Amino acid sequence: MSASASLCAVAMGIAFLAPGAASAQEESASPLTIGGAVRFNYVHKSWQDEYRSGFFGLDTARVDVKYDDGTLIGSGQYRYNNYPDGQGGYWQHFLQHAWVGRRFDDRSELHVGLDQLRFGLQPFASNNFYESIAFYAGLEDNYSLGLTYLSRPGPVEWQLGFYPRDGGSYGGGSNTAGKSNRYSYDIVPDDDEQGYGTGQTDSERNTVVGRLAWHVGADQNHEFGISGLTGEIDNGRGTDTRRNAAAVHYRGSHGRLGVMLQATRYRYHTAHGPEQTYGGLDPNSFFMVGGFGYPYPVASRGDIYVATISYDLPGRLGPFTDFKLYNDYSVLRKRKTAYRDSVQNVTGMSFSSGKWSFYADLMIGKHHPYLSPDLGGLASTSTEHQGFTRRINLQAGYYF
Repeated sequence: MSASASLCAVAMGIAFLAPGAASAQEESASPLTIGGAVRFNYVHKSWQDEYRSGFFGLDTARVDVKYDDGTLIGSGQYRYNNYPDGQGGYWQHFLQHAWVGRRFDDRSELHVGLDQLRFGLQPFASNNFYESIAFYAGLEDNYSLGLTYLSRPGPVEWQLGFYPRDGGSYGGGSNTAGKSNRYSYDIVPDDDEQGYGTGQTDSERNTVVGRLAWHVGADQNHEFGISGLTGEIDNGRGTDTRRNAAAVHYRGSHGRLGVMLQATRYRYHTAHGPEQTYGGLDPNSFFMVGGFGYPYPVASRGDIYVATISYDLPGRLGPFTDFKLYNDYSVLRKRKTAYRDSVQNVTGMSFSSGKWSFYADLMIGKHHPYLSPDLGGLASTSTEHQGFTRRINLQAGYYF
């Protein structure tokens, strides 16, 4: 049995063995919920002359499984992606998350399995579909395999997690970068055909993440928090080094206006040999991350700043409602003199109609693997692409 099948079997097994689950079809309030989504995207990239009219295609089809009988809890999600030629022309499928756990009498929870790291703003440091630059550096919406404890909800909350392994490549695909076939952007071995040919073989091990948040105000509508992350980097050649990150954040709502702010500093120590590089760069000035089928380099030291503002529009327009306007800005300032900053700004709107959800995003940025032709990823960048480029994303998703 494959790793993904094993994890799904554990989640499903606990769900069906739990009291009341056997009669799920007979009970109106079953603890077991099975759902999913199908999403479609139209994308236009200003730097792709061969696709002047953009392109349209299936983005994601996914299955979600949740279980909650008040004490035993669990959640899992499996995804299938199929990208048109303008986005690589390949397909892939992978396990996004799968965990089981227990809720205690004080409403605190313990999760075991592939779960989201509680670092910084939760569950996202963004409003738009493509998230923030922290996501592409592996510090937003990231999943790893291990244990997570979540304190009870209240004015003060904390979470602590230990993860012996990263998010893993529990799936398959038609491209060659197998280790990058995953949802989370994790440290991965480089791939000669799809990657940079550095020969780096790093991987994440024994990560510890802690987060503390205070909710203040009459309605607890202001949140202040701090987070810390530390873990090992196994270079695949018998040497372990460390990676460290820390963040402070604020989330607040002022009527219909929402604000999110976050500042993160990270430093990844690596032990690369002089031959494990490309373009004559210092081999320890960057590391390789991978996700959604491709690896790319990220500066080994940097600061990430996130600032978002949103506004919930009242009322409805025909069948459409829940309108939200937003602007999400994020920047990676690389603490390496020769490395240029990476910038991402997304202005957009989200809305819904019944089970349908929609995004309309205009992304502007530079030195970004998803937002420019710059092949330097989030590390060293080419002098050929100094200006800002644009990406338009229109998405419709049906959630069931």
